[in-house]
Amino acid sequence: MKKIFSLLTVATLLGAASCSSFLDVNDDPNNVTKVGINQLLPAVTVNVGYFGASDLLRVSGAFVQQFSGQGPVQGHVAFKEYERYNVNDSDINNQWVTLFGTALSDISVLIKQATEEGSPHYAGVAKLLKAYIYQVTVDAWGDVPYFNASMFGENLKPEVDDDELIYKDLIRLIDEGIAEINAGTSVLSPNSFSAIYASSNWATSKEKWEKFGNTLKLRIYLHYSAKDPNFSKTKINELVNSGAKFFASNEDGFTMNFLSSPQRQNPIYSIELGQYRNQFLPNRYIVDLMNNNEDPRRERYFTPFPYFSNPKTYKGSSVMDANVSSEYSRLHEYLYGNVTSFNPSMVDAKGALQTGAISYSGESPARLLTFAEYNFIRAEAALMNGAAAEAQTFYAAGIKASFDESKLPASSLATYMASKGTLAGTNQQKLEQIITEKYIANFGVVAEPWTDYRRTGYPALTPLKKPIAIYDEVPRSLLYSQSEANNNPNIKQKSSMLERVFWDTRQ
Repeated sequence: MKKIFSLLTVATLLGAASCSSFLDVNDDPNNVTKVGINQLLPAVTVNVGYFGASDLLRVSGAFVQQFSGQGPVQGHVAFKEYERYNVNDSDINNQWVTLFGTALSDISVLIKQATEEGSPHYAGVAKLLKAYIYQVTVDAWGDVPYFNASMFGENLKPEVDDDELIYKDLIRLIDEGIAEINAGTSVLSPNSFSAIYASSNWATSKEKWEKFGNTLKLRIYLHYSAKDPNFSKTKINELVNSGAKFFASNEDGFTMNFLSSPQRQNPIYSIELGQYRNQFLPNRYIVDLMNNNEDPRRERYFTPFPYFSNPKTYKGSSVMDANVSSEYSRLHEYLYGNVTSFNPSMVDAKGALQTGAISYSGESPARLLTFAEYNFIRAEAALMNGAAAEAQTFYAAGIKASFDESKLPASSLATYMASKGTLAGTNQQKLEQIITEKYIANFGVVAEPWTDYRRTGYPALTPLKKPIAIYDEVPRSLLYSQSEANNNPNIKQKSSMLERVFWDTRQ
């Protein structure tokens, strides 16, 4: 992994190098202009992991009341503003530049180079990664540069493409990726040269990449549920009946592991070590939801408040609270990694944790597409098909996968399933149960809880209203990056964040 992180800088040089070919008569042998695909893929997969645990996760999670910024430090308002839906075009500059200037650019280089060098296994993996990034990017922004993007000097001001056309092409891209990873011959195969699905042999890695590609297609098809439910139902049924392989355990989940050393920890925890200490908190909505369910996952998701309460109690933060405060639960091991030290003297008289009271390893993975989510996708699809028994089976499996991922004992799962593990009522009520449990299980999964809310209306959030928020409803998409809008005349800035992605048709 040390090599993986050191390659990030090298990989980003490739785009700039391609624009300077007229100087190559005096090539400096000490300047790197090309790296091997077995070195480029680790950098790409690390960038995908960072993408899934950075700005878009924090913004989208605040929109759907998983995270809050009403912490104890006056003046640190970034996360509080996200909760108020106040995300401007400069707030997402870093995320946009990372996506288009690094991750997608490196993937374009990787696909081209792997194809030219006769290594379809690498090209196939790169296409699956590109499809994943664009799926999440379209869900966040809608229309974005795609067909003529990441072409370096050939097109420095790419056109914006229709989001629905991009979605359709992602299916083609996934199919190509799966076909290429199954190619009979390949000069090189990724094996251990990846920060995701690394293995000592290609057969093991290939199976996981193929399961990921098929599961990603399920996610994409499900997103059509409000716009075109018949299309969604038909395509999911075709895929399931085709014999395609999907996630079969938590070990198949699309995740990237971080390390415990500085600069290599999960970005969700890294902000706890910097200027935003104790400012990124669990939101009152998700904490109260789990409190009402007596959900055992609380002990992994949140710290208790008061800390030494017995039995343990939990309290979420909200921008609706009158004053900034430290008297809340904090994010905990599920997103931060294992506890490495605890100083009880830094718990105040009210039971609030002070800065530095708990230290964590920071090794929690970026959870990008999980086995739990796969089961909830299948549960919703079965519900659309009128297959009640199948919906129940996948619903229960989704909850179990989430408990297993949280490293909770079987006894905790049994107790929870006795009260919350059975779908009941009308199909709409069952859908609400499925999406609400998916929302809890997808705590820390970038953008998908926001997407589920936009297309289904669940979980049953109460959106903030003006003047507390800048809109009277949850935003439907993000503004374009300020730097992109300033430099690319093909980017026309949106009038507001209420403009909808093509699949977002629910009234």
